[in-house]
Amino acid sequence: MLVLLFCLAINVKGADYERTKDFFYGRKHEVALTMDVITPAKQNNRGVIFAVSGGWFSSHDNIDKVIDLGTFLELLKRRCTTVFAVVHGSQSKFTVPEIREDMHRGGSFIRHHAELYKIDPANIGMLWGSAGGHLTLLQGTDGQGGDPSAEGPVDRESSAVQAIVLYFPPTDFLNYRKEGQHFDNLVRQVMFGRNPFLVALD
Repeated sequence: MLVLLFCLAINVKGADYERTKDFFYGRKHEVALTMDVITPAKQNNRGVIFAVSGGWFSSHDNIDKVIDLGTFLELLKRRCTTVFAVVHGSQSKFTVPEIREDMHRGGSFIRHHAELYKIDPANIGMLWGSAGGHLTLLQGTDGQGGDPSAEGPVDRESSAVQAIVLYFPPTDFLNYRKEGQHFDNLVRQVMFGRNPFLVALD
């Protein structure tokens, strides 16, 4: 079944990379969890996870926007690094702890299939900013060791990453930007009384 899913993935070639869309890395509530794999023309056996997240909302459209901005070009061209764009379950249906489990699953899946992707399983990084930076920080400081007694081979793999790069991540929601300022209060001030992110964090 896994081989069939790999075969059904869509290949998109750019000038210096090949993008394979919709690799199936897990299932949650009967919904497929997928990621895109962006492979440079030349590989250096390094892999980086891109936490596809904005406001803890994740969509394949976000991958397109980041590629259009050229965000990965340095990684792909100069560093020859394979990028794994992991799409997670989104708020408001899922909370941050549930979203973290998706990212851990993605990391374990990538490590388990390191040979397929031609990367070193002992040298995997992770990056992104804002909510994606928050998830990157969480995974970088609290990667999960695999469960050796798990039935599935992916679940026996660690989700830990060896390097992280994060841009403007929220880190303290109780003292957001200044001492004693709650994240929810500040967001409501600047968004006319709304906080579309609160469900993920509540």
